[in-house]
Amino acid sequence: MNCNKLFALLILALPLSLAAQNFKYSISADDADCMRKIGEKTTFTVTVLNADGTTASNGTVKATIDNFGPLLQSEKNFDISKSNPFTISGTLNEPGFLRLTLLEENSKRKDFSVGYEPELITKASPSPADFDEFWANAKAKLAQTVPLDPVITPYKDQSTEDFNFYKISFATFGRRVYGYLTVPKAKTPSKFPIMISVNSAGMHRWSNNLTGRKNAIMVQFSVFDWHMDKKWESLGYMKRYNDLNARCKKDGPSLTYAAHGISISKEDYFFYPVILGIDRAIDWLAKVFPVDKNRFLYQGTSQGGGFGYYLCALNKNFTHGAFIVPAITDTMGYLKNRQSGWPKIIEKNSHTKEAKVIAEKNAPYFDGANFASRITCKVRVVVGLSDVTCPPNAVYASYNEIPSKDKKILYGIDMTHSCRREFYEKLETWLMPN
Repeated sequence: MNCNKLFALLILALPLSLAAQNFKYSISADDADCMRKIGEKTTFTVTVLNADGTTASNGTVKATIDNFGPLLQSEKNFDISKSNPFTISGTLNEPGFLRLTLLEENSKRKDFSVGYEPELITKASPSPADFDEFWANAKAKLAQTVPLDPVITPYKDQSTEDFNFYKISFATFGRRVYGYLTVPKAKTPSKFPIMISVNSAGMHRWSNNLTGRKNAIMVQFSVFDWHMDKKWESLGYMKRYNDLNARCKKDGPSLTYAAHGISISKEDYFFYPVILGIDRAIDWLAKVFPVDKNRFLYQGTSQGGGFGYYLCALNKNFTHGAFIVPAITDTMGYLKNRQSGWPKIIEKNSHTKEAKVIAEKNAPYFDGANFASRITCKVRVVVGLSDVTCPPNAVYASYNEIPSKDKKILYGIDMTHSCRREFYEKLETWLMPN
């Protein structure tokens, strides 16, 4: 893949009157694969283009170089009537990512980075001495004190000639975990691959994407305390989601659900009962349904990618795990002067000194980087080198901790917080080769 490829800024969400003024960029770095040796200089060459692809002749662009974090190396304003294309250079003397950020007068930004021996990046989160004990005790306590209470409800409107569709839920600490299940109608083979997923963050169409397959058992879980549904908009799910975050903000102005509770205790963290509830539900599903134990699969994107670290570490049913632009990785990256992974759990719990101290103590128990060293199944990870939500340094820091003998990382040059079709196709072939 060549860095000398034209990459367009997304403009679909902007009014046409503004979109027409936004620039596109052609950005190149010294190496086609955008990977360098520590200490080598990188020169970025930037050509500023109009929306129609012609070379722009006026306007101002600010260019900065940093370490995909707070360590600023260079900052320059370029008058493109005088300098187009223009160049700007930098380097890193340690493993990481050198990032170019382009800022326009309307505050719109474009990020592009190159890696410096990222396979050597180490995690920032401390490793709790009682990490395994904590999670083993939590699983045992849930089993002993909260009956599983599985509820499996046919959803005939979503069933097809290929599979039966069910809404599912299971009890966990203080709430239930919700999801859906599809089971092939075919009589042969006698057992099917099973693919587990956890939703990406937020409340959108993809949070309620109800799909199935004729050749595999499909299970998708939500992190929220309600069912997924194709009628989510008319059912008022967005209001329910916004109300949840509003309640979280009462405990801190920057808090959303994904960062809430960690400054109280580990058990109060929003994801604590969700992780345990889904883990236990997976064990039940593996026993009750005709599952091929040799192809027990996980695939998740963003928040769902982060949950892949949780579940593939805690639950030994899994044979394959695909984590796409995974969140909740190296969430304390700021300790090494680089951007922390989503949801920036400490930064959002810094509304008081006391809250930050407690959050820093509890957060390592939920960092994907600390779960990573417990993952032994086959793993594939996808990372975007221009992802400012789940930054590449955080993704690599966690990936590097995985001891699995069969692991690979796929990176997208100039890929933001998304996943290109080519990667989904590669993962599909790997997960479901037949």
